[in-house]
Amino acid sequence: MNLQITTIIKDFEFETIIGMFEFEQKTPQKVRINAEFCSESFVNYVEFKEFLKEKYNELKFQGIEESLSVMSKILKDKFQGLKSLKLEILKLEILQDALVGARLDIIY
Repeated sequence: MNLQITTIIKDFEFETIIGMFEFEQKTPQKVRINAEFCSESFVNYVEFKEFLKEKYNELKFQGIEESLSVMSKILKDKFQGLKSLKLEILKLEILQDALVGARLDIIY
């Protein structure tokens, strides 16, 4: 039997600096991150979640698409057993009538 378990982190919200516009680079905004990943070894989801927040706050990305690309590499370096990753980021406050964001799906 070939068993594969996917770890899910859903609706993780925090404030960070992200965006291309001047006001987005000055004022933190609320984002929501959803992640799903498979790994060859144990990954502590609390550590994974906190690492995401730490890196987003450290790197202050200009674009959400750029953030996903960079974070997929950083996460693979940190958690080397990762086999696949789905990472989604949504901006919760940029539009009044919709959530906007992007998602990356990668098999390492």
